[in-house]
Amino acid sequence: MKTKTIIGCSFLTAFLTMTACDKFRGDVDEMEDPTYSFDITVTNAVNYYAAMAFNTPDGANMPGPLPDPGTSYSVTFKAYPGSRLSFATMSVISNDWFYAPSGAGIALFNGDSPVSGEITDYVYLWDAGVEEEDPATRTSEPGGAEAGDPDDDTSVRVVDETVKDQIRVWLECNNDEGYFTLTIENVAGAMNPENPTMLSPGITVVHAMPEALFTEGEPDRGLGLSDIAVQGNPGPLYGWLTEIGSQGLPIRLASSFTVLSPGTAYAFNTSVDPLFELGMPQYPGSGLEALAEDGVNGGVTGYLSMEEGLPVVNDDQAAIIPPGQSLTFTLEDVPEGYKLGLATMFVFSNDWFLAARPEGIPLFDANGNPVNEMNATDYIALYDAGTEADEPVGFGDSQAPFQSGPDTGDTDSDNTVRYVTSIYDMQFGKGLLANPSAAAGLENPDGGYNLVTVTIRRR
Repeated sequence: MKTKTIIGCSFLTAFLTMTACDKFRGDVDEMEDPTYSFDITVTNAVNYYAAMAFNTPDGANMPGPLPDPGTSYSVTFKAYPGSRLSFATMSVISNDWFYAPSGAGIALFNGDSPVSGEITDYVYLWDAGVEEEDPATRTSEPGGAEAGDPDDDTSVRVVDETVKDQIRVWLECNNDEGYFTLTIENVAGAMNPENPTMLSPGITVVHAMPEALFTEGEPDRGLGLSDIAVQGNPGPLYGWLTEIGSQGLPIRLASSFTVLSPGTAYAFNTSVDPLFELGMPQYPGSGLEALAEDGVNGGVTGYLSMEEGLPVVNDDQAAIIPPGQSLTFTLEDVPEGYKLGLATMFVFSNDWFLAARPEGIPLFDANGNPVNEMNATDYIALYDAGTEADEPVGFGDSQAPFQSGPDTGDTDSDNTVRYVTSIYDMQFGKGLLANPSAAAGLENPDGGYNLVTVTIRRR
């Protein structure tokens, strides 16, 4: 774009100094309007799938600790390939020790095969780094009010790597639908002279990424693990994991396991996104069907650059993105006033894609200044492309990870692009999640599907 405005070249000065003014005119005519570049990061933020507190011993009718040999807690939950298990229960005869797997958690599947059998070798006794270990101030029962001095070493660290003489832990897969039962048994007992052992109520978490509850060598995060380690109280951590937003939807629990496809980022200055319009069929030649069904972004990129003439770029990875990893884009030559659009496939679906809201993400403020750094997570929604009939998330023969070939599946009876306003979670057993706004970003204050985070930085 070239400006035609001439500043400071009045009629009089032009008449008197025509040569100089003509030179100035030529310089201005060649000046380009400024453009800007932005780095965009879309992270697959899927992590916590389900959290269950346990507090009632097997065979008992009331909550309580496990003081005797042979007493146990059991928790039943549903899981899906790729997920991991973490749990925590207090070693009650201590100041702030707890039993748990390593920070990475325990893989629940070996490939597609569920893990079953004893897993005690993967469980350690940990120091939460909250209280100094002092027999005079040890908790005598879960919830006890006594408190010791602050620990000189605030890091979460291993106390004992071998705990089979204290507890035993089993994991059993109950049926073909992905249900597991975790059993934690006290084998020593509180009166054992060598290893006095009492277990408290605790928490179980099914998750995707390592270090779901703590990071070895770092301080406790202050989210509730210390309440288990010091008082045997899982309530605060359970509450944080399962917190509900203003619309009654989870703030942290992910709706589903999925990976993300290669994606596309682009800038536009129209009132609605040039790639799609809510309530309308996909635009002919837009490439949206190939992206939403098979994760192929070349058609979208070509359409936006060649047909629409917009700044557009593919991500730098060009590979599927599992939980914890990111798509990164460098979008260049963005004129002032333009907005950001982006799209990537929700791969464990038939034709769903994650994208910005139709109005786009603002890249400039009201004064025309480009944003320097921005968390744009709340602008992201989950869409149905309307090109293929939906199957349950992660269980469809016509979904990209499981289909015999691309462009496979029945035609959708509704061919319009629309929000995904509900997901029935068959992967982890949470049931129906109704989400009228289709909010897909992590920790949206209203709650949502908790699938991604998006950040924008000016280059």
